[in-house]
Amino acid sequence: MKKIIMICLMTVIGFGVSNAMAQKKQVDLKTTVLQTEVDCENCAKKIRENVSFEKGVKGLEISVEDKTVALKYDAAKTSEEKLKTSIEKLGYPVAGVVEPGCENCGHDHGHEHNHGHDHGHNHAH
Repeated sequence: MKKIIMICLMTVIGFGVSNAMAQKKQVDLKTTVLQTEVDCENCAKKIRENVSFEKGVKGLEISVEDKTVALKYDAAKTSEEKLKTSIEKLGYPVAGVVEPGCENCGHDHGHEHNHGHDHGHNHAH
């Protein structure tokens, strides 16, 4: 009988601890879409390989066509400004934040840029 009571007690305590831990793990996830000068898959790969591992980054999607980097991040561990800086340090200027629903607004797909970074191939201008 004592074993049954102890097992029940341990189970209740275990659920209480796991519930408390689950409540602490709630994070303030934010999403931002940055307009960048990423213009080829090599550029996207460079950003993906470096920015994905920044503290607080939970998700990253890059659109070469739209020249955007969409980031999901934990606001308690990083900020939009820090993420912009990490992309710019790689040689890709951030022109601004894209408003939700406006991924194709305000930029020209017909002109490609090379801002001092080597793509490993030639672009026609």
